[in-house]
Amino acid sequence: MTLRSRILLVILATQLALAFVLALGSLDRLRRDIATETRMGAETARNLVLATIGTMQGAVPPDRIMALLPERLTEPRHARIGIMDALDGTLRQPPGPADPDLRAPRWFAGLVAPDPQETRLPVVIGGRPRGYVLITGDPAEEIARAWRDMRDLMALTLALALLQALLIARALSQGLRPLDLISARLSDLTLGELESRIGPLPQPELAPLARHADDLAQALEQARADRHRLQHQIVARADAERKAIARDLHDEMGPCLFGLRVEADALRDAAPDRATRQIADQIGTIADQIASVNRALLNDLRPMAVGELPLATVLADYVADLNRRFPDTRFVLDIAAGLSEPDEATALTLFRILQEGSTNALRHARARRVVIRLWTDPAHWRMILADDGTGIPSGRREGTGLTGMRERITLLGGDLRLDTGPEGTQISTRLPRQDRNRPGRTGTVT
Repeated sequence: MTLRSRILLVILATQLALAFVLALGSLDRLRRDIATETRMGAETARNLVLATIGTMQGAVPPDRIMALLPERLTEPRHARIGIMDALDGTLRQPPGPADPDLRAPRWFAGLVAPDPQETRLPVVIGGRPRGYVLITGDPAEEIARAWRDMRDLMALTLALALLQALLIARALSQGLRPLDLISARLSDLTLGELESRIGPLPQPELAPLARHADDLAQALEQARADRHRLQHQIVARADAERKAIARDLHDEMGPCLFGLRVEADALRDAAPDRATRQIADQIGTIADQIASVNRALLNDLRPMAVGELPLATVLADYVADLNRRFPDTRFVLDIAAGLSEPDEATALTLFRILQEGSTNALRHARARRVVIRLWTDPAHWRMILADDGTGIPSGRREGTGLTGMRERITLLGGDLRLDTGPEGTQISTRLPRQDRNRPGRTGTVT
C-alpha cells in the first residue's frame, strides 16, 4: 500500500472507531431517555384514569361508568390504555395519537426499547368491582424520533468524515507531490541523466532529502566528468605511445632498410659470380619483405595522415583507395557539410571504425555495397557503416577487431551498436564531441 493509502486508512479506522464509540454512548443515553419518557407516559395515563373515574362518580350511574370510560379518556403520549368491563368481558381502548409516520427498524428498536411496563388498575365503585384498567408503556413514537435523530446524526457524521477524508487526501497529495519529483529525478540519475536537479523545496521535512539528492547528482556528474577525462587521457596516452613507436619505426627502420637495399644492389652489381648475385638478390628480397611488414606495422599502429590532414580528406582518400583496390564492391562516403574537426583521439577512432567495418564487409560479409555516413548532433559525432552482405551468423561471437573498437569507444565515453540480419549489417557509433573548431572537407565520395 502507498503511504497515502495507509494514512487515509488509519484516519478512516480512527473515524469509524470514534463513530462506534459515539453510537454506543448515544444508544445508552437514548435507552435511558426513552425509558424515562415511557415511565412518565404510563404515570400520566394512570393519573388521567383516576381523575376521570373520580369525576364520573355521582354523575354517571355506576353500572355505566366502565362502558362510558373509553369515551371520556384520551390516551396520552407513550402509553396505551385498555379498559376491561366486568359486565360484558370486553376490552375497550380509548382513542390515542396517530401512529408516527416514521418507524424505526427492528434492530434499532431492539437496541433502545426499554423493558415492558404494565400497570393493572382495578376499578371498584360502590364496593363492587366493575373491571380494571390496563396501562402499558408505548415507546414507539419516542423510538421513531430517536431513530430519526440518530439517522440524521450518522448521515452528518458520514458527510463530515467524507469531507475530512477528501481534504486530507488533497493535503497529502500536495504534501507528497515533491516525493514524486524526487522519485523522477532519482530515476533520471539511474538512466544517466545527471544534469537534472530538484532545487529547493518549501516543505522543511523534504527539503534536506531534495538537497542531498541534488548533491548526489552533482557528485555523480563530477565523477562521470572525471572518469571521461581519465579515459580520454588513457586513449590519448596510448595513441601517443603508438605514434612514438610508429615514428621510431619510420625514422629508424626505414633508412636502415633503404641502406640495406642499396648495399644489396651494389653487391649484386659488383658480384664476381652468379652465386654472389643470387645472395644479393635474396638480401634485397628480405629487405623488401621487412619493409612491407614495417609499413603494415606503421599502418596498424597509426595511420600517418590522421592528425596531419583533415579527417574528411583522410576518410575520402581511404574510401577512394578501397574503391580502386576492390572494384567489385562499391563504397559510398557521405559526410555532412560544415563539420568541425574532431580531436585527434576521436578522429583516429572514426578512422578505425571505417577501417574495421570495411574490412569485415569485404572479408566476411561479401558485400556489394557499403555506405558510410558521418555527421554530428549537438553532443556527439555520429557514424553509420551499413553493408548489404550476408550478415553475422547467429551465435557467432564478435571478432577481436570489433571488440577492441567497442572497448576504445567506451573509454572515450561513446557507444557502439551492431545490428545484423539477412539483409546486411549496420554499425552505429556515437562519440562525445571535443572539436578543434577547424572546418574539414565535406561531400560525398563514391
